Amino acid sequence: MKDIFGKALFNYWKGDRKTPYIVRRDDDYNDESSLRIYFTKQFYPTEKIVAHHVKGKILDVGCGAGRHILHYQNHGYDITGIDNSPLAIKVCKERGCEKAKIMDVFHPKFPPHSFDTILLFGHNIGIGGTLAGAKRLLSSLRKLIKADGVLLLTTIDVTNTKKKVHQKYLQRNRTAEHYVGEMKIRVEYKDQIGDWFQWLHVDPKTLKKLAKDTGWKIIELYETSNGECSAVLSPC
Repeated sequence: MKDIFGKALFNYWKGDRKTPYIVRRDDDYNDESSLRIYFTKQFYPTEKIVAHHVKGKILDVGCGAGRHILHYQNHGYDITGIDNSPLAIKVCKERGCEKAKIMDVFHPKFPPHSFDTILLFGHNIGIGGTLAGAKRLLSSLRKLIKADGVLLLTTIDVTNTKKKVHQKYLQRNRTAEHYVGEMKIRVEYKDQIGDWFQWLHVDPKTLKKLAKDTGWKIIELYETSNGECSAVLSPC
């Protein structure tokens, strides 16, 4: 694994605040971003609206540089973060995250029903990559949640766009009979280019079906005018 994203996080943590990283889609659309967003102490509006549901022992899936771990840890919660990036976990530990582990969420090394709260913030349901992968992800997390626990997630409805470049990509998916929220992307940083991988954004209607199919129910769902979504799920 090249772990280019982890290298970018690590270099930012060590003082390189200027070098951007690029997320490129397979139609060559690319988004150049600052890594600052992975270190901010502020919660995004879509996270704030569901954050009051957090309780008990927490699992942060795809913890990145540990911004959620540090917040909840500093507020007295028992929180564990997992990520498949070794360098991201190294950054977490250097920043003071007490429980951060290199782990594949599809093969978690926790006993069943270990957590009261699971976080999939940062659109991290996208880790599933495809609808089938999202089912695997939610099924894996279902085994880890306690009977009265909650799963908090954020995502985005990609059909809520007026940009022609995105509309064209959506149509390409429809023509290929793929779900519109599936995409293939890669990370580029300095002179390094990562491997292509699948990512997923889920609209509210599809999220409801995914939840139902994997032993969850949606108890709260919020949508913004630009397609951003937040949801609170509980096991059923």
